[in-house]
Amino acid sequence: MKQSITLPMADKFYHDQQDSAYIRSVNVSWEIPEENHYYLEYSYNRKDWYALNGGFSIILPCEELPVSDALANQDPNGEKIAVSGLFSLQNKYGKPEPVCIQSVSKMDDSSATVQVTYTNRMKELRRIIRSEDGIGHIQDNDYAAPIISHRADPYIYKHTDGKYYFLGSHTDAGHNLNGTYQYLYIILRSADTLEDLTDNSGRYTEKIIYERKPIGPDRVSPHIWAPEIHYIQGGWYVYYTTTVSDHSSWRIRPHCLACTGDDPMTDPWISKGPIQTTVENDIAFTDFSLDHTFFHHNDTDYFVWAQKTNNISDIFIAKLSNPWTICTPSVLLTHPEYNWELHGFAVNEGPAVIKHDGRIFLTFSASGTDALYNMGLLYASEDSDLLDSSSWTKLPYPVFQSSRATGFFGPGHNSFTRSTDDTEDLMVYHARQEERYLGEGDYQPLYDAGRNAYIGKVFWDENGMPDFSVPGASLAMRKEDLILPESW
Repeated sequence: MKQSITLPMADKFYHDQQDSAYIRSVNVSWEIPEENHYYLEYSYNRKDWYALNGGFSIILPCEELPVSDALANQDPNGEKIAVSGLFSLQNKYGKPEPVCIQSVSKMDDSSATVQVTYTNRMKELRRIIRSEDGIGHIQDNDYAAPIISHRADPYIYKHTDGKYYFLGSHTDAGHNLNGTYQYLYIILRSADTLEDLTDNSGRYTEKIIYERKPIGPDRVSPHIWAPEIHYIQGGWYVYYTTTVSDHSSWRIRPHCLACTGDDPMTDPWISKGPIQTTVENDIAFTDFSLDHTFFHHNDTDYFVWAQKTNNISDIFIAKLSNPWTICTPSVLLTHPEYNWELHGFAVNEGPAVIKHDGRIFLTFSASGTDALYNMGLLYASEDSDLLDSSSWTKLPYPVFQSSRATGFFGPGHNSFTRSTDDTEDLMVYHARQEERYLGEGDYQPLYDAGRNAYIGKVFWDENGMPDFSVPGASLAMRKEDLILPESW
């Protein structure tokens, strides 16, 4: 490397030479705090503030932080805190900061790529895109935002031939907040590139592969939720949730569709019915069950799903003997225990799996589906027994949460895919642009069609852990920061 530059925007974030930061307590509109409960935000510059613990309360005093006058009186400027003390808080309550390019280095042997270092210390090569005047720009995968509108629980699958497939929970914005019109279809979308999946590309194809009419005398939704497409044991399958009742929306269970041919866009799909278990007296699918996913590891097919036990939504795992049958006892992976998992409802749901550097990571979504919906993380060694709950470690804080700075609220129920050029891990998630909360009159977020599908980059830190940045963040705070010097 011959030359290196630091981007001006990186001054907004923490640098190694900075030994102090700021912390403050704030009011929230959605809850009356209990005694000794504080809603804490931190900043490195007193301009950009980030909410610890997903915006949920933290009990003070604690080992890392006493209650000062500034915190007790909610001084908007906060008070100074040693960076070491802030790090201790972040280890317990998260680090919800944007990850952006901090510095760029010119490679000695290449005019086609530069090495970038991000604010979380991840390093990678990125392509140089040159305009007609020869000026270079750092490649920024600036996906349409949203990539697809009015689709919650988005799932994107990249097949071995490079083709992309998209599914999501279908909502009808024309009848917003009217449950009769929501979640009636499974619509499969396909395109040759990730960029072509977007609503405005004009280069995708779509097909309704399953539908139900409103049910019962009250014409309620059959709740077709969270469809995912997978290629398993040489065939195409779609997992989805719907009610097993002709009268109640809420008797939902995981189901399976199978494609009868090799082309999921042209060949017929047939129902395999609800997912079954061969284990007698097992808890699997005996109550409200949903949000299933599949992954293959070490010659074994695994099924992961959410299920209510005593009205609490937990996440379980089991092995599959075929794509519609589990064959081992259900193993509990995670149970709501922290306050960021308990808002509105006690919920862990929407599991998604990504593998990296010898570990298997499982994200999940937590709490009710309003602006405080957020994501947590479990991980296990790839060599461990994945059906042993002790193999999994759960982080005590949310890893993805709302951001007022970007105007994204209630992000969650994600999936993972790869970029078109196959160089980047990407997270697909839904989010809202309205900051609304459970308890606002008769607001019912479930039937709000305002959840749209977005794509964000997965950053891997120096310890091999994923960093999902914040929803809606770009690689640079300003587009001009991606322009390289003329001599490059």
